[in-house]
Amino acid sequence: MRSRFEQRDLVAELKLAVKMTGASVLAWWLGTLAGEPRPIFAALIPFVAMSGDPFASVSISVERVLGVFVGVALGAALLRLDVGLLLAVAAAVAAGTLVGILLRVGSTPNVEPAVSALFLIAFGAASTFHSGFARLWETAIGAAVAILVAVLVWPPDPLRELEHRLGRLRQELGADLAAIADDLANATGVLAGRLDDVRAHSIEAVRDYLDLDRARRALRWNPLRRKDIPAFARVETRVRLAGRLYRHARAVARDVVDTASLRGSESGRDLAALTREVAEVADVELRGEPAREAIARAEAGLATARVPTEDALVVRAQLRQMLDDLTEALGNAKAGVDSNA
Repeated sequence: MRSRFEQRDLVAELKLAVKMTGASVLAWWLGTLAGEPRPIFAALIPFVAMSGDPFASVSISVERVLGVFVGVALGAALLRLDVGLLLAVAAAVAAGTLVGILLRVGSTPNVEPAVSALFLIAFGAASTFHSGFARLWETAIGAAVAILVAVLVWPPDPLRELEHRLGRLRQELGADLAAIADDLANATGVLAGRLDDVRAHSIEAVRDYLDLDRARRALRWNPLRRKDIPAFARVETRVRLAGRLYRHARAVARDVVDTASLRGSESGRDLAALTREVAEVADVELRGEPAREAIARAEAGLATARVPTEDALVVRAQLRQMLDDLTEALGNAKAGVDSNA
């Protein structure tokens, strides 16, 4: 399995840090021009709103922005009440937390309403700046700057991210199918040790498949990336294909590990050769190249593979399904080329 460090895109993280810093400084400066000597909420918005999600619309968390607005309004309202500081803090935390449950960020509650309300109460109580709803326009300045910077400066690149994920899927699928073929031919037992990895790769493929709708929306809503829509559609098709292939590859791996009599047998060696041919077809098609010759070799191998047992039949059926998916994908790609000609 890849380490968390290997999965990180350090260049993208550095760009995000630069965008956050630049947007925060710009928002502070604009807030001072508007008459606020310490526009802390204007500078805060870029940090809480910007995200490194390549499939987020303009890389802005609308929920977090709304959370700050609600928190500022809540804190300003509480400061106008004639209550003690402790009661105001308790009310801010309780109300902000409840609102945060409604304004969720992904699968977790949004903490920004409570944090922003506490921020305003703390500064207001210390007389660092006057309290009240004037902080709302300051927050609006920060939100506007964050959105503009997110759209115009290194905007999210769904196509690049999708190509990166497709490359990862192609490499992992090739390695997993090679391990399946090796165990089928030689009974090495290597597959049993990496079955958890095969399962994890299959789950990643499903996640990539489910992220496609988010990626398409992010591309459509970003004016600087709309030119990538035709290329995105081609890569999207291959990511969907990889997800289908991994479903069958995971099943083949599990069947091979569970079937000791098949590994190293004559039928096992035949199925190993067929697995390698299917892997070659998958690698070619996931690169976006025509795989007619590779499919012809795989079809010939499928026809001649010896399957004297039920276990061998089960494995061949899964490989047959993978080859059918690849053949269908090749036909769809040819139809698309012909329709554009």
